[in-house]
Amino acid sequence: MSGTGRSRTMIRTVISAAILCLSCLVWTGSGNAGDDTSYNVGYTVLDLKYQNGKNKGKTLTVAVWYPTLDTPTRYTYAGPVIGMVAHNASPYQAARPYPLLVFSHGFGGSGLSAVFLNEQLAARGWIVAAPDHRDRYSAIRIRTGLNKDLDRQGFLLEAEKITNADADHRDEYLYRIDELKFVLDEMLRSGQFGKRIDKERIAVGGHSFGGFTALGLCGTIEERRDDRIKAVLLYSTGAGGYLFQENELARVKVPSLYFFGELEKGQKRGRATMEELSDKVYRNVASPKYLLVLKGGNHFSFNNRFNDRPGSHFLGGSEEQLKVVGRYSIAFLEKYVAGQEDGSRILDQQDPLVTRYFREPQQGASRKDQREARARIHGTIRP
Repeated sequence: MSGTGRSRTMIRTVISAAILCLSCLVWTGSGNAGDDTSYNVGYTVLDLKYQNGKNKGKTLTVAVWYPTLDTPTRYTYAGPVIGMVAHNASPYQAARPYPLLVFSHGFGGSGLSAVFLNEQLAARGWIVAAPDHRDRYSAIRIRTGLNKDLDRQGFLLEAEKITNADADHRDEYLYRIDELKFVLDEMLRSGQFGKRIDKERIAVGGHSFGGFTALGLCGTIEERRDDRIKAVLLYSTGAGGYLFQENELARVKVPSLYFFGELEKGQKRGRATMEELSDKVYRNVASPKYLLVLKGGNHFSFNNRFNDRPGSHFLGGSEEQLKVVGRYSIAFLEKYVAGQEDGSRILDQQDPLVTRYFREPQQGASRKDQREARARIHGTIRP
């Protein structure tokens, strides 16, 4: 291979790693800054231990946010990510159990990826659990922060391998789906949180590789379908497109909301662009469904920023972007999971930071409506 060829291959490898890694980024403001908050936010870290099966004795570390009456203080998560929480506070026992979101990070990332969303949800009366998946390579962990000994070459090669996989070569990644279900099961069994969770109001979500993980519990893989899940939240998940076939995505019958960045539309994930993969997911899942394109957004605009070094703005969303992503995400979850119709008001509007907005808020959209929605994604019809 020529020098030019090797250089191009390395560039593609670096890009593949970047689009798969769910970075945990520094959030400069409190998650309590969302509208109409009513609870203080508690935060704790659990080490959930497998009791049987091939993983018996192993642990999965999980970050948990929840409502509390204790007073929050400025808190530096590993990473560092800065928030405003009451660390290891007692959960508040409200009159009604809380809805639950279980959120999956991208390849090599951490359960701290979406502090901006998780703190706001807890402030509004949710419990959020976000595990550190046991990926082959991890750039950051909940308890220990950045991995200074990361095998960067191995990380890049593994990221490229995942990006070039397809539905016929995904078996070695199914552990993530099983881990997400394990977290859900353990949260419901937990003496600390189990009785405080409403089993009828549960959602899953994920970014990038985490979107594949979340969709795996929503029916794409029949034997892993979990009927407790009422909705799925997706951020920039090319993996959710290339690791599932169209007929598998069509098995997803729960409401979905999908965000991706304006700047990544033409970027390749394996053989297809993010625009094509987003089209594939949105077109095949059942309504109610929403697809939003974030103005100026890239693959990492749905994460907190992990450092303040020059150029690191590329690795996280701006305060304005995260505010918009959080507002729509919360409105969606509250409407379709928590049963609060106030979410409809936000979902019915197109924010200036959303360049395109496609939605089928009702079940049973006509084929004509579906064709027009698909055309809007490609810009041939303006929303």
